[in-house]
Amino acid sequence: MANTISLNAYSYKNFVSGNGSKLHVPVNPASVIYAQFDHISGYSAGASQKGVPVSKIQILNSLINQLISMKSTPKAAAPQMDTGMSEHQMDALIKDYQGQIQASVQLAQTTGYGLAGVAPEAGTVLNIAV
Repeated sequence: MANTISLNAYSYKNFVSGNGSKLHVPVNPASVIYAQFDHISGYSAGASQKGVPVSKIQILNSLINQLISMKSTPKAAAPQMDTGMSEHQMDALIKDYQGQIQASVQLAQTTGYGLAGVAPEAGTVLNIAV
């Protein structure tokens, strides 16, 4: 069975606190020394709190580092591709595909084989399954 942690902005608003530069997360009191990272700082969890595993904090810190590096890296210009189609032809092709998709969705809904799935929970920031 997989352990799943879902970080949700609404349900964890009192669980994670921050002063703008670092997130402060409760951890097992014996793990506080190991839970100090660039963007996240662990503090001793109270008796009524369940501490976050240090491995999950490390993963979240790595994700934050990656996002920061992606933001600071200049984006390369997308190469211009010559498709041999005019804008009018591309628009017509897009409308044709859009019509085919809409017809397929309507057919699936009327035959009982509609698109299945679950909408994401409001405020979900990150979902980690280990």
